[in-house]
Amino acid sequence: MTHYSQDFIDRCKAALEKLKADTLSELNDIAKYDDDAGSYVATQPDYDVGDVEDPADAGAEAEEYQDRVSEVQDLNKTLDEVNDALAKIENGTYGKCEKSGEWISEERLVAYPAARTCSADM
Repeated sequence: MTHYSQDFIDRCKAALEKLKADTLSELNDIAKYDDDAGSYVATQPDYDVGDVEDPADAGAEAEEYQDRVSEVQDLNKTLDEVNDALAKIENGTYGKCEKSGEWISEERLVAYPAARTCSADM
């Protein structure tokens, strides 16, 4: 049994589906899906497509790649949280705090519909 109205659940589901689409769009810009890893992995930036590689670009490319790796890790985490929240909507456990077992406030779920705990501190 859920603590929230069906209208609220429907709005959260729509927000989660949009967040998922936005996250996948961002991932597809800087990463590719790796079936073996089961997640997205960062792609190496290429500044001079079709040109001879300039050794001066190597440092900038390495730095951008490291930034991409971090961003992809964050986006993968967001995608996992969104998918978990959507699964919880389907099985009727959406909005239960994973730490306390209490219901997460509607205000918190509006702010971040994939929230897993009652507060950001948990």
